[in-house]
Amino acid sequence: MASISQIMENVSEVLSPLTSELLMFALAALVYILASRSLTVPVKKKSGSEKDERKAARPRQPWKKEMEETAEVYHDILQLAKGGEASRALSAMKRLDSATKMALPSQVATKVLLALAKSPQCESLKKDFLELSVHFDLRSFEAAGTEASRWRNVACCRELYHLAGLASVHKSEKFLVLLVRGHSNDHKAMHSIVEDILAEGASNLSRPFLDSLVTQCFGAKNQDTAKIIQEHENSMGMDTNRQARIISSFGKEGNLDAAVSAFQKWKDSGAAPTVVVYNCLLDACIECKALPRALKIFEEMKEQSLADVVSYNTIMKGHLMSHDTGSAEQVFMQMHQAGLTASRVTYHGLLNAMVSKGDRTGAWRIVTEMKSQGIGASSITCSILLKSITGRSQGAELSTILSLLEESDIQMDEVLFGGFADACIRSGNLKILWKQYQQLLKTGQPVQVSGPTYGNMIKAFGQVQDVQSVQQLWKHMCEQHVKLTAVTLGCMVEALVSNNHVSEAWKIVNDAWSSEDQRELLNTVIYSTIVKGFTMSRQHDQVIAVFKEMKERGIACNTVTYNTMLNGLARCGMMHEVPELLKGMRDSDPPVQPDIITYSTIVKGYCIAGDVDRAFALLDEMKKLGNVKPDEVLYNSLLDGCAKQSRVEEALKLLEEMKQEGVVPSNYTLSILCKLLGRGRHLEQAFEIVKTFTEEYGFKANIQVYTCLMQACIHNRQCQRAVSLHDQVVKDGVCVPDAKTYTVLLRGCLQAGLVDKALAVTRCAYHLP
Repeated sequence: MASISQIMENVSEVLSPLTSELLMFALAALVYILASRSLTVPVKKKSGSEKDERKAARPRQPWKKEMEETAEVYHDILQLAKGGEASRALSAMKRLDSATKMALPSQVATKVLLALAKSPQCESLKKDFLELSVHFDLRSFEAAGTEASRWRNVACCRELYHLAGLASVHKSEKFLVLLVRGHSNDHKAMHSIVEDILAEGASNLSRPFLDSLVTQCFGAKNQDTAKIIQEHENSMGMDTNRQARIISSFGKEGNLDAAVSAFQKWKDSGAAPTVVVYNCLLDACIECKALPRALKIFEEMKEQSLADVVSYNTIMKGHLMSHDTGSAEQVFMQMHQAGLTASRVTYHGLLNAMVSKGDRTGAWRIVTEMKSQGIGASSITCSILLKSITGRSQGAELSTILSLLEESDIQMDEVLFGGFADACIRSGNLKILWKQYQQLLKTGQPVQVSGPTYGNMIKAFGQVQDVQSVQQLWKHMCEQHVKLTAVTLGCMVEALVSNNHVSEAWKIVNDAWSSEDQRELLNTVIYSTIVKGFTMSRQHDQVIAVFKEMKERGIACNTVTYNTMLNGLARCGMMHEVPELLKGMRDSDPPVQPDIITYSTIVKGYCIAGDVDRAFALLDEMKKLGNVKPDEVLYNSLLDGCAKQSRVEEALKLLEEMKQEGVVPSNYTLSILCKLLGRGRHLEQAFEIVKTFTEEYGFKANIQVYTCLMQACIHNRQCQRAVSLHDQVVKDGVCVPDAKTYTVLLRGCLQAGLVDKALAVTRCAYHLP
């Protein structure tokens, strides 16, 4: 330290006092750092419990809440999108059936849009996006725009703008403002997107919107871009057509106040009143469900002689949206009185209303009125009429609609044939459907039937066991290269499986797997159907083979799949395979949780195999876990197992447990108990239980219960009592004896040597005197 002081003295002679002080400070800091580096600060080790407390205290991840609020069927898509895997998220969407896709939650659609917009492969994925674009609405785009704007992600905002255009989604003013705000950190990019917005919107942009854009530009200190917006705004005049479009745009967005404000601004400008602007305001009122306001404007239009056919149609639409058909018809009559001729649109509105409320007579009256006015039916007319056919009793109207098609020289197109096929299926007229389908195939330019329509037809013909037609439909669909969907493939597999053509269904599944385009269509439901088919036909080796194939191909197994597998093992007497299957459920990622059907199926399987003790052990384990409560089906399976082994005491204990657990017994429960107690020579107890249970739980015993009671009487050598019970049942009229009842009685009488009683039973069975 002495040498350091000496150096400092020499330096201080040269440097000014201020410089000397600064140097001293720096040197002191250096000495401190060098000294402190040699010291080791002891770190207190966290105990295990402290770690657990810290871990438990961590806030829940936000996306987990989203998962909880989202239906399970969309979890894969949400996880993939949040992980930035846009390609796989879109593929997962394609695998959904049409109804599930249509119900795609907004939060899921938003995450998919963000993943796609941020993806480096966005351009190459736009083709896949275009196929699914109908499932992304303005709401999801606005939510995605909000996120991208918050991040100030210029590239993401730009892609969202392009994706909205690709999906033909109306770009709302809110959406556009968000995207411009997202460009705040890049003046050049902001200038570019504003130019695109101005070019695309031209004269349809409202002044408040343009003012909002200017505000965003000033906020980003981008005066140059703000200037071009102001110049565009100044160049806008009070153009009538432009104002009409602005009013209409506000109406579609649900902003009625803005629409009325734009209308008032147009009126205040001194512009001559025009029917176009008034009609746009009328439509805005109807779109915003403000019918009273629309009626007031309509009266104003009539006073100025501005109301035309479009005006009347709009008011009629408002009444029909309110399900007020009577008022709509009054407006229709007023239009005639005003000397205006109704258009086809007018009639279609009324026709659709009649069909919606089930007034088929009124619907055909509208068609007759149309024809009398010289307005012929169109494909839309026939499509609306086809919707009126909802049951078998209305099937005769199909021929009338076909005649209307021929009379009006309407060519069957894809949409019309789809509606016709649905109507035929609903009314059970598959012969007419097949005939019309064959006619389409014979035409020089056959109509391209859609995949969903093929799926519906395959399902319908499969349900009536017409396998030949099912196979022909599949063949035609493949020959015409119709785009296959997961739903259509599922319908084909189900149709074949339900008609004992499981191997053929499995071949189709494997063919789909071999095709790169169709592989992604295969899902858990389709494979579960194959498993169910092999289970029903007791081909246990194939059941195991399909399950292994699912694991090899990475097809996710859900609870339904495992339950189907378990049912197959139970039916095929392969309960030794159950532990491995349960291990597969636990080892799945995420683990598949057993439900009540899982436990009931295993219990039933053990009881069928005669291993009732193991079934009871599973019940005990289930109660200990406490996550699933035993139900009537499970208890009935155990009771049935006890009945087969005459374990009366255990069965009665189980019955008492059912009562304590609040599980209500059924007639099936009583039937099992009657068999059990009858075999155990507890006949009086069987009668007492039937009486007690029916009174306590408020239901009547059915013929199956009484038949089991009669069988118990016969088993206990009291055939006369069985006959008396039959007579009492017939006298009380509680239920009607069936063939099995009389078979039991007849066999019992013959075994007891009561030939006269047997003859009487036979006469009674055939209602002979």
